[in-house]
Amino acid sequence: DLDASPTHNKLQTFCKIVLDAGFHWAWSDTCCINKSDHFVLQEALVAMFKWYQGSAMMIVFLRGVRSSSRRGALVQSIWNTRAWTLQEYVASKIIRFYTEDWTPYLDLMLPNHKESPEVISEMEQATGVSAQQLVALRPGLTSIREKLRLASTRETTLVEDAAYSLLGIFSITGIPAIYGEGEGSLGRLLAHVLTGSGDASILAWT
Repeated sequence: DLDASPTHNKLQTFCKIVLDAGFHWAWSDTCCINKSDHFVLQEALVAMFKWYQGSAMMIVFLRGVRSSSRRGALVQSIWNTRAWTLQEYVASKIIRFYTEDWTPYLDLMLPNHKESPEVISEMEQATGVSAQQLVALRPGLTSIREKLRLASTRETTLVEDAAYSLLGIFSITGIPAIYGEGEGSLGRLLAHVLTGSGDASILAWT
C-alpha cells in the first residue's frame, strides 16, 4: 500500500489509466530510473528515446493545467518548456495528455492526441515548426540543426541536462554523464555531433 503523497497518487492514477487502456505493464520516469546508480542512469539517458519510440502509448501529465483550461494551455504548460519532454512527443507514436486532475486535455476522446487538430496546432505554436517536421524527426545525426534549435528554447534544472537530454535524440552512446561539469557537457555533445556529421554549420543553429 502506498501513502497519500502527491507522487504516489500520481503513480496510482497513471497505473489505473494504463490498465483501463488494456495494458498490464507500465514505465514511469518518476520512479523507474535509479538515479543513484551511474550505470543505470547512463543507460536510461541514451535509451530513453528508443523506449518512448517503442512504447504502445505515452501518457503525459500536464502539471499546472486544470481540467477547466481552454485551448492554449498546452502551449503555456510547464511540460512544453522542459528539455527532457521534447523526446516524449517526438518519439511516441500514440500520446495522451491529461490535466493535473487526470481528465483528458480539452476533454479529447481521441485514442491518440497526436492526431488532434487542437494539439497539432498548439505543438506547432509551441515549437515553431510544422507537425510534419516534428513527426519526421528520427534519432541519429540527421536534422541536426532543427533538433538543436528546438532544444535551445527549453529549460533544465541542471545545466548538464541541456546536453544529456539530447543523447537519445542523437543516438549518442560515447558520452558519459558527468554531473558537475557544467556547460562543458554541451561542448562535448557538440564536438561529438560535429565529428560524427562533419557539418560545421551546426554550430550556428539559432
